Amino acid sequence: MTKKGADAWALVPVKRFAFAKTRLADRLGPVDRIALARAMLCDVLQEIAHTSGIAGSLVVTGDSEAAAIARGFGAQIVDDPAENGTNDAVLLGLRESDAAGAARVVVVPSDLPFVTSLELRAVLSALNRAPVVIVPAARDGGTNILALSPPRVLAPAFGPDSFARHSANAISKGMRPAVLRLQGAAHDIDVPSDLDYVADLSAGFHTRDCLAGLQTALSRAGRS
Repeated sequence: MTKKGADAWALVPVKRFAFAKTRLADRLGPVDRIALARAMLCDVLQEIAHTSGIAGSLVVTGDSEAAAIARGFGAQIVDDPAENGTNDAVLLGLRESDAAGAARVVVVPSDLPFVTSLELRAVLSALNRAPVVIVPAARDGGTNILALSPPRVLAPAFGPDSFARHSANAISKGMRPAVLRLQGAAHDIDVPSDLDYVADLSAGFHTRDCLAGLQTALSRAGRS
């Protein structure tokens, strides 16, 4: 499903649910981590679907359940059977975005459940002024959102310290990136301390419900 009059696409890389969020293993078991990954993806896709200016979504994944969820939100699926990491997934999605006629792309990882449609519109607005927009992570120097106009203007370089790397790469090409520090989009869920973040109540409904249920289960287990 695409929106008329919009020229930007969201690109959402999604790791196979069974391998997601292994750094949360001290707090959550495999089944719980899968449930959390599923909830976060739903929240991200829901906010994208409600964002005017985004024509549609490309979800890059090798996970059949993630693909089914994405189709339920009207997203198009880019199969990623090799699953060689976020950067390769994003490159795969960027190639497909060309075929979809995207003039601009907003890369939104699936573990940003507190991003809001208002924040995504702010990213699009900044993309009208700069060819590269970066939303840094609150915690670890990473990049939580990378927006590009046109889609191939900068190669993705996600990973440790990627905010500095994306910024330096853009500057080396003669581009001044726009940096947006956004409350919801800055908070991913990747390590145990992230589970304690108190989100704005305007977003992250699926994730907050999931975490509340998991906390209740953990509390009961601790009393048994």
